[in-house]
Amino acid sequence: MNFFKNSAILRAFLLAVTFVAVSCGGGNDPQPGGDFEIYLDFWNTTGRNPEIRFDEINTSREIKIDFSKTFEGRAEGSSFTTVEIDNFRIIDQNQNNYNIENITAYELRDGAWKKDIEFTMDFTQSEDISVVLVLDRSESLGEDFSTIKQYANDFIDKVFDDRSVVQMGVVDFADDVRSHPLTTNREDLKTYVNGLTQGKFTTLYDAVDLGIDMLQDSDSQSKVLFVFTDGSDNNSSPNVNVDYLLNRIKSNKDYTISSFAIGLDGDGGVDQSILTKLSGNGGSASFPKTIAQAKGVFEKFSKVISNVYSLEYLRNQQVIPRNTPAKLKFEIQTIR
Repeated sequence: MNFFKNSAILRAFLLAVTFVAVSCGGGNDPQPGGDFEIYLDFWNTTGRNPEIRFDEINTSREIKIDFSKTFEGRAEGSSFTTVEIDNFRIIDQNQNNYNIENITAYELRDGAWKKDIEFTMDFTQSEDISVVLVLDRSESLGEDFSTIKQYANDFIDKVFDDRSVVQMGVVDFADDVRSHPLTTNREDLKTYVNGLTQGKFTTLYDAVDLGIDMLQDSDSQSKVLFVFTDGSDNNSSPNVNVDYLLNRIKSNKDYTISSFAIGLDGDGGVDQSILTKLSGNGGSASFPKTIAQAKGVFEKFSKVISNVYSLEYLRNQQVIPRNTPAKLKFEIQTIR
């Protein structure tokens, strides 16, 4: 009896080990992803002015999108409407990002979710991207600053390697704010980063403000602000604060910026609430404790930033009142 029981345990153990080995994979092979769900309301008050609002409560928490925004669409000919959803990413709590393989549409009808084959959600990966790296060079980084510069250069290489059309600029800050304009020349950027020198104070907000200006002037399909700091602002202009910056990032309909942040929190000088608040429109923030941990976050964010999707929902021109919207669900199948 014990022999058979032990054999069963051994077989279960070997099966578990085999499953883990297969799941973990190796090399650059795609890794198993997961299924995620987005829920949204759809209305079309005239038949030619479709709008969408995401349901943040029921949508998978890994979905990164501006949940406060209403996405407006347009009529296509005499029969269809489309709504485009930009800056769409799927990022888990460990800053891993996911690649979309397929999206299945459902609509709530008579209290049940019915698979929809007539109205669909298509997706495309954005190739044209502009990134501004906002880089802390204050004295508080000490000897770690040379390591941060190397991480920044690795980040530059990764983004340029992953996307065919890239513009990138750098805004660096300490007691003053300096910059390198958006360029397609990665070597110029890396040379600029290598030449950075440290200074006193932390002029974070003014630096972010300049980064927004640079992205505002870009005509790229996707725009990303990526901030690294190990401290809190103590030197910016009085009229430039976190609420002012957040308003600039989120409220302007002429340009949409996703913002990401790394706060090196080894000495506890980073205000996590501020950086989390500044990470908007599908962005996120991470707070490594050591310089070694920061390396992994730079690497993950380089993938996350360059992996952004645009979604397009296609539907007919049926009139749907705003106060009784259509309830929609989309199941997203992914790989990592």
